[in-house]
Amino acid sequence: MLKRQRIVLGLLAQAAEPIPITKLMKLIFLLRHETVLQDLPSFYDFLPYRLGPFSFTLERELEALRDHEYVMILGERVALCDANADRSRGEVDLLPAATSAAVFRFFRRYGARGQTELASELFRRHPWYAPSGRFSESQSSSASLQRPMKAPPAVYTAGYEGTSVDAFFNRLLRRGIGCLVDVRANPVSRKYGFSKVRLSQLCERLGFEYRHVPSLGISSAARTGLTDFASYQRLLRRYESSTLLQRGVEVEELGRMMSRTPSVLVCVEKDVQCCHRSRLAEALANTTGLEMVHL
Repeated sequence: MLKRQRIVLGLLAQAAEPIPITKLMKLIFLLRHETVLQDLPSFYDFLPYRLGPFSFTLERELEALRDHEYVMILGERVALCDANADRSRGEVDLLPAATSAAVFRFFRRYGARGQTELASELFRRHPWYAPSGRFSESQSSSASLQRPMKAPPAVYTAGYEGTSVDAFFNRLLRRGIGCLVDVRANPVSRKYGFSKVRLSQLCERLGFEYRHVPSLGISSAARTGLTDFASYQRLLRRYESSTLLQRGVEVEELGRMMSRTPSVLVCVEKDVQCCHRSRLAEALANTTGLEMVHL
């Protein structure tokens, strides 16, 4: 079990009754941002969603904890599974003492607060995560939201290597991107959220348009033997002199779309210099006159 999952169980173990999932999201968010857990690289990331900060990764892992009978999901609430409470607490006992103490102190401070009070305090300190147009679920007052303007037309690119799906989408939301253009030839991933089916589903939930353009990708077979920067550059030169020349119609069509809608070319590699999206972006910039922006 992952450390972050044990932390979730540790919070639930202190609750006297099932916790609303929206409240749990806010509690985990505050743990992430306002305790020593901000230094835990693999902890949950968040993005603004319908009722405040939300983590698709946490949502998925709650379902996994339910499937393994660590927790019960009762409608919109979650609690430790009564039949396996001892097993859950055994996992919590494996947490480092400093982490356990931080979780205990945190819950003692925030656990008893109602949803409205907790939401108001959170959105006051982290207004980016406030639900659109409101300060709390009670709709008691308006929020001063930090929402970005729609991004100006440009050839945006982004790689998801080394980041969670929540942090990745949060980056795109902050920049005002409206369309995700998946330029992988084979859009599969062991990393949660980045396979084609799941990525397109998450785009729909967040209001992004999703487009897959496999003809502008590089096949898995062509990517074998990549061991260093020089081997990547040889591959990208072949891509530039073959695929891009042969796919001029697709490049022009994609360029027209990017001129109308703030769109981002998405692939795996964090280093854009080792990813074919860099050469595709150059071709699109030459075709459209748009600036290249690597996010």
